[in-house]
Amino acid sequence: MKSRMQISIWNLLISVILLVFLIIPVIFIFHFDLQFYYIPKSEINKFYIYSGIYSTLGILSALIIREALRNDQRSNISSSFRLVLGILWIVDGVLQFQPEMPYGFLSVVILPAIQAIPFMNVEQFLMIGYNTWLLHPFQFDALSGALQIFIGSAFLLNNSQKCLKIISIISIMWSVIIWIFGEGFGGIPKAGVSILTGFPGSALIYVFLAMPYVSKRFSDRSYLKNYMKYTLTTILIIGAILQLIPGNTFWNSGQLSFDIYMNISQQGESPYVYFLLNHTYPLFLFRESYLNIFMSLLLITAALVTFFNIRIGIFLSLLFIGLIWVLFQDMGIYIPPATDPNTGLLFLLFGLIFISISGKIRKIGQPNQGEEFSNLGI
Repeated sequence: MKSRMQISIWNLLISVILLVFLIIPVIFIFHFDLQFYYIPKSEINKFYIYSGIYSTLGILSALIIREALRNDQRSNISSSFRLVLGILWIVDGVLQFQPEMPYGFLSVVILPAIQAIPFMNVEQFLMIGYNTWLLHPFQFDALSGALQIFIGSAFLLNNSQKCLKIISIISIMWSVIIWIFGEGFGGIPKAGVSILTGFPGSALIYVFLAMPYVSKRFSDRSYLKNYMKYTLTTILIIGAILQLIPGNTFWNSGQLSFDIYMNISQQGESPYVYFLLNHTYPLFLFRESYLNIFMSLLLITAALVTFFNIRIGIFLSLLFIGLIWVLFQDMGIYIPPATDPNTGLLFLLFGLIFISISGKIRKIGQPNQGEEFSNLGI
């Protein structure tokens, strides 16, 4: 009974975070977009007809899969993974339907990311995806959003081992495509890559979250716990190393404060975030060396407390990552026309799931009772 209550509390906490930081902003994003972004009425109507048809088919497909595998063995992996992946994919899919997405997403997000890569061969490879999208932007955008809604719906509606394995493989494949073509390999080939700039890429975190459903080995709570611990620790250590590399320019006078300043110039639709950044920027100005040492030490500390599973330390580390998300990562979807929350919030959710499963160890095959909210399996 105690275990069931703990699971419900953790899932409730994760749901509240997703609601406050993702779902509510989506409403305001569409309000502003439909009010201020101009697109010919005939074009927007066509776009939403495509989007509505494809999304309906996606949700129906998720329901059909649920009915077909209703009697299949249920997964005993924490339902937090399904909850997070389901809501994230649906929110990402809905944001793919922003009015400016068919054209603006390419010119504002994709093209600058491709052009920032210093390797000509990599840039030419990524331009294949860019030019393909340009052939039928409304169709591709509608299909992309509908596919993400299908993946998210399937995660929320199903708790079958077989179904979750299939959906997770689809999720991983689509995440890798987004990571390569949409995020330019997570920005890794660019100069100045860091956790501050979104390393290792949001889509790659989606891969890490979906991986436990692919193999039965993750049914062992000890194995799952170690997987999450080593994944999070490795990313934090690499992040600290990247922060310390002189060639990444974070030691340069004015660089870190300039990154915040660039975010300020983009916060037209988020006055509260603009206020926060505008008052933080002067505090960082010309203090880069001290700030960079401080942040590097915090990343190393975060890695150590995660590795040794010191809960209070992990909570403090997550607060630090949340601060990075606010100050340096544009808070993800708060900068249109972005479609994902950036890595800061994903690290926070990843860490919360790790804390929630890092208590009592359960052996392979032992039932995972009480991890369903309802018949929907949420």
